[in-house]
Amino acid sequence: MKKGIRPMSFSLILIGLCFFCNPTFAAVDILPDFVGALLVALGLVVPARISVHMATAKRAFLRLAYADAAKNLVLVGVFAFGGSNDQATLLLIVAFVSATVLLYFAVCAVRALFDAFEFSASSYGCDALYAVHRKGLSYTELFSKFTVFFLIFREVLCLLPEFAALLNSTYVDSDMIRIYDYIGLMRVMVCIPVALLGAVWLVRLLRYFGRLRSERDFRTALALQYADFIQKRPGIRIKAQHAAAFFFLSVGSFFLVDFYLDFQNIIPDTIGGVLILVGIMLLKLPLRSRLIAATVAALYSGVAAVSSHLSYRFSLDFSIGQVAKSEEAASAYFTMWVTSLAEMLCFLLLLLLLMILLRATVRAWAGYVPEHCEGDFETRSLKNLRDEFDSELIKCYLFGFFSALFSFLFDYLKEWPAHKAFRILEFFWFADFLMAIVFGCILTYLLSLIQTQIKARFQYE
Repeated sequence: MKKGIRPMSFSLILIGLCFFCNPTFAAVDILPDFVGALLVALGLVVPARISVHMATAKRAFLRLAYADAAKNLVLVGVFAFGGSNDQATLLLIVAFVSATVLLYFAVCAVRALFDAFEFSASSYGCDALYAVHRKGLSYTELFSKFTVFFLIFREVLCLLPEFAALLNSTYVDSDMIRIYDYIGLMRVMVCIPVALLGAVWLVRLLRYFGRLRSERDFRTALALQYADFIQKRPGIRIKAQHAAAFFFLSVGSFFLVDFYLDFQNIIPDTIGGVLILVGIMLLKLPLRSRLIAATVAALYSGVAAVSSHLSYRFSLDFSIGQVAKSEEAASAYFTMWVTSLAEMLCFLLLLLLLMILLRATVRAWAGYVPEHCEGDFETRSLKNLRDEFDSELIKCYLFGFFSALFSFLFDYLKEWPAHKAFRILEFFWFADFLMAIVFGCILTYLLSLIQTQIKARFQYE
């Protein structure tokens, strides 16, 4: 057995499964299941490369994460836009539909995960997880069945108050007892047994992964197999590293979208700057060039936070007609204008550095390079491919420039006197919003093209 090989860790899977131990209250999950499912899927990335069963479990948890995230988006819509009269009924319907659909995805994901554990244990002779424990079942099978039972118990009990109130919501007879008036008490009552069983399940979960952790030889054997797999396929880590970097860059670009509620941007640009910083540091390029761009990203995040705060305070403290009449309002408006301009300039510098880094990434990692070729045909093809990306980078920068310009103009123009033709400027926020969305889509598309060519480079390894 090779020295220096660390046993494979399943800690991230354990942390993700812990998100499933709590009951839901009015279809609201305090520990969101989609976060736990994403953590489990992330923890399965490494073992999924050497096990078909682990790969199946990873896909199952990703489907569960997508379904639960969609449910939460629907809940946000119900709470934000549902009328007070029909909000209760909508909430009950969403709770019923989501519970039945998500239960199917959750049961499939859990069974796939523990089937994968059992198959791996049997392949490496890990009797502690695979051998018959009692009732003709292995320790893994027993815990898998208990987990499925707990998930069904949790969803059914948490659904009972919603289902009872939904059935009773059609009755309007004033002499009847309206169950919905007592739904809060009913939810609390069903949460108690679910929480108790959840605590029991959590203890058994910790014991199972404690047993898994104690099987050091089993985990070391998996780590050895993965080390041999990576040694023969070095491109896997490079593709995974760039995929993670492009994911953070893409999500960060969409966080630059401005959407205002009560004069406040509810999608903070600061978070977008931090995500872009993380994406830059994950690129497989010289550290010095990444540090320069990361420093500008950090500067942009700070300036964006100050600019958003000043814009919000100005909208609260002053009206649009006070700029020309009050020295204090004029000073606040000028400060807001300067910080907004600084934010735009920082973003354009950051975008320029990001395009330079992506160009270097294309030069270093994109495009298939054959080991044996005759003449310079392959060299010319690779050069043409890189030249095509130059035009895509320029196009992306231009859309980013217009997005930043529209954002700055909205901060500047929204305070103009609202009379005559200037009234149309009240709707300039939509142009700002739309251009930011377009820029995010174009950058995401560009990153997907680069990732495709990085995969092509290692397609025959």
